[in-house]
Amino acid sequence: MSIIDKEFERLKNMRENRLNKDIMNYLDQTHKEIQLRGICNPRGPHKKSLVHFAAMGDCTSLLQSLLDAGAPVDDRDQNKRTSLSWAAEYGSLGAAKILLKNGAKVNSLDDMYSSPLSWLIHAGSPQYKGLEATRSYLKENGATTKGAKRAWILNKLRLL
Repeated sequence: MSIIDKEFERLKNMRENRLNKDIMNYLDQTHKEIQLRGICNPRGPHKKSLVHFAAMGDCTSLLQSLLDAGAPVDDRDQNKRTSLSWAAEYGSLGAAKILLKNGAKVNSLDDMYSSPLSWLIHAGSPQYKGLEATRSYLKENGATTKGAKRAWILNKLRLL
């Protein structure tokens, strides 16, 4: 079994993914597609691409392969969340390092004006062991929760 196969198994065993039939179907289909044709970055439920799932599950080999194949580092899902946002929420330190090394924007805002660090602080569950290390790493690289209120105001004024 290859490293990427093991990473797909990790994604399929994540509680949040196991509970969603559409996500499980997407992961199964994408895994088969990669085995047959090679690396690809299709969109799944909620317009999340495989880059988002790889970041969320700290699947560093899969993530690096996707980025090497041309997947956008700041790919956005239906809520304009980036892969770094998902990595932060799940305390995926390895994924956060890869994303920042490849040029991810550390303070990108989604449609709720939340940054990756905001997601880690407000939505990160204590069950994810890498939260504190990921928080420290993001802060060392300039992450902040500031700017969300300003962006909200500018958007309301239609200046953003």
